[in-house]
Parts: sequence; C-alpha cells; structure tokens
Amino acid sequence: MKRMMDVARITGATAAVVLVLTACGGSGTEATPEPPGQGSLVDAADVLTSGEEQSLNALIVERNSATDAARVAVLTVDGAGGSIEDYARSVATAWGVGDQGADNGVLIVADTGERELRIETADGVRDALSDDDAESIIDNVLEPAFADEEYARGLTEAVEQVYLYAEGGEPVQEPFNIGLLAAVLAGGVLVIGALTWWIVADSRRRRRAADEELRTAEKADLDFRLTDEQRDAYRKYRYRKRGDDAVSNPVVWLPLYAANPALYSGGTAGGSSGSSINGGGGFSGGGASGSY
Repeated sequence: MKRMMDVARITGATAAVVLVLTACGGSGTEATPEPPGQGSLVDAADVLTSGEEQSLNALIVERNSATDAARVAVLTVDGAGGSIEDYARSVATAWGVGDQGADNGVLIVADTGERELRIETADGVRDALSDDDAESIIDNVLEPAFADEEYARGLTEAVEQVYLYAEGGEPVQEPFNIGLLAAVLAGGVLVIGALTWWIVADSRRRRRAADEELRTAEKADLDFRLTDEQRDAYRKYRYRKRGDDAVSNPVVWLPLYAANPALYSGGTAGGSSGSSINGGGGFSGGGASGSY
C-alpha cells in the first residue's frame, strides 16, 4: 500500500511538472510587440539603420497625406514563432492598423529568424489590393530583396506598391535595364535623403514653435499647466494642423482636446495624415505569405 501511495505521489508530481512546462511553453507564438510610439514602423529585428527607418516612416507619412485608400504599417521580428499568418493578424488587430471604421489597414511583417514574410490586409482594402496582388508583391519585391539582405529596399518598394494597388493602380513591368536601374536608385537615394532632411528639420521647427506657445500660455496664466501627455498631444496637433483654422493657443486647445482627443491630437475626421495606426480593424484573414 505504501509503495502504491509513493507511486501515486510521484505520478502526481510528474503531471504537475508537465502542466507547468506546458503552460510556460504556450502556443509557440511570441507576444505581440508594442506598437510604435511614433510613426508606423517597428524594427524589432534590427535590420534597418536609423536613417532607413526615418526614410520609410517619411514615405508612409507622405503617402498617408495623399490618400486614405490604405494605411500601411511595417514590423520586422527575429522569430515570431507559430504561424506567420496568425501572428500578423494578431499584431494588426492589437495595434489597430488603419483608420477607425474604414478597415483600410495593411501590415507588412518580415520574420528574419524564420525567413518568412506576410502582408496582412484588412477587409476594406481587399477589393483594390487582392490576395493575389499581395502575393505578387511578396514574390517579386520582398523575397528577392530579403534574400539579398536588401531589407530597406524591399520594404520601401513593398510599401510603395501597396499604396499603388490600393489607389487602383498597378506596377508596370519594364524590361530590365541595369543602367536605368542604377540611375533610378541613385536618384531615389538623393530624393529620400532630401525628403528625410526636410521632414526632420520641419518637425524640429514646429516643435520649437509649439513649445514657445506652451511657454507663453503658462507665463500668462500661472495656474495653467498641462500633463506630459497633453503637451505631447499639443505638439503633435500643431505639427499636423496647419493653416488659419488651427488653434494656436494651448488654453483654447485644452477643452477641445478633452472633448475630442483624436481630432485635437493631430488626426482628422477621416483619419490620420501621419501614422497608419488609428484604431483600425477588420482583419479577417486577407493577404499573402511567403519565404526567402
């Protein structure tokens, strides 16, 4: 009887250990990364330089300001674990890629650890950017670029093509010309560099102007103080909101922000002209996957 009790205790302990190990192992899928604090890109795999990140974010800002057909975000990871499709859908939903109510989000995920790629599309984009279109971008743009470790080039071209498809266009396949390609790449580097410099300089100038407005308001009313979150929201608002209709007095802005935080932190009624992460949804499984 004592031996049977000992065996039962050992069996029970073994089962408990198995349960703990199983719980720790989980489903094999990595936790969802935090969304970007600014911009529309998280380079968790660390395959981009800071300049390349700035250029890619600047491109997304530029395209978002020109169209509301799509909102593109980018994520690189070093080992997502599990299904790349499930992972991309989970991240896109958790981040809220796209404009709220528009279902126009697109998330490009590159898993450099497993060498897998995914373009996850929300339901509102799929009429213009079909699953076949997403597969074409992966096959013809992302896979060859990532195979050659040209990560920035692949992601930049993929973002461009997503917006092109979403607006009803289609990439034109030209005969390969190495001389023309070199000229285009050289020109593209200069243009992206100039655009990045201008955006950074403009951002700093507008931040200084917003900070001066905040200091003026606080000097005029010693009881007026904003929280750090409110100050950041005011800076974003003054960066994105330009023109005679912009509110340039923080005292007037604060109650408006309290009533409508989304609008008075730099967004618009139809969505954001900057970040692609604006409370979107509608990710029911559209898109395509690939490997390199």
